[in-house]
Amino acid sequence: MMLAKSNSEKRFPRVLVVDDDDAIMRAVARVLDSDESIQIIGQTTHAQAALAMVESLLPDVVLMDIHMHGLDPFLACTQISQTTGGHSKVLFYTGFPKDNYLDRCLAVGAAGIVSKHSESLRNLAFAIRHVAAGNSYFSPELDKRLTEREDGAPASRLATLSEREIGVLRELSLGRTQSEIADALDISERTVNKTVGDLKTKIEVQTINEMLIFAVNEGLVHPELLFVDRQDQKPE
Repeated sequence: MMLAKSNSEKRFPRVLVVDDDDAIMRAVARVLDSDESIQIIGQTTHAQAALAMVESLLPDVVLMDIHMHGLDPFLACTQISQTTGGHSKVLFYTGFPKDNYLDRCLAVGAAGIVSKHSESLRNLAFAIRHVAAGNSYFSPELDKRLTEREDGAPASRLATLSEREIGVLRELSLGRTQSEIADALDISERTVNKTVGDLKTKIEVQTINEMLIFAVNEGLVHPELLFVDRQDQKPE
């Protein structure tokens, strides 16, 4: 006979699953609930509904998707922390891991982010237990992007970029040459060249194309604007 998980002993993290994709929400909840070390106490497809559920259920961990309609999940995280006095930890779950999300996660005091692409559900269960124990958890592909500010606080690669570096990156996205970028930003070509090198080092890429992909993914430029100013560009 299979024994039910007991609520009388706080051995199992009590988890609320929040994802606006109903099928994913139910699948994740079902698999996690089959883990004897985790108890699913609720599911919802809306962050706003999660706030009410958190207040009544007081989960140990709220597993929340980042891409949802309605209330911004990061704002919801702040409200969940306030409502529960910090008892309920928010662990974000996303299929679009971005540096920008790392910084927003850190800013609102979330416990971490798990990538839907690189983490198995078994690893997700480990992350939940780790967070419930009072720790933070970031998937390896995200954790390696974290660095430190001068004050020692953690930050993403994006947060370490200077205004000049972002400016050069945006000019590159328009297909401009280093000479044109120097004129546009009123700096020397030598400075542009050094800034490009610094950018490659900071965001850990090798080519200009990789830099532009980073810029698009992080919302620094819009893909439809790439090279639009280069009407006079000759085909190779």
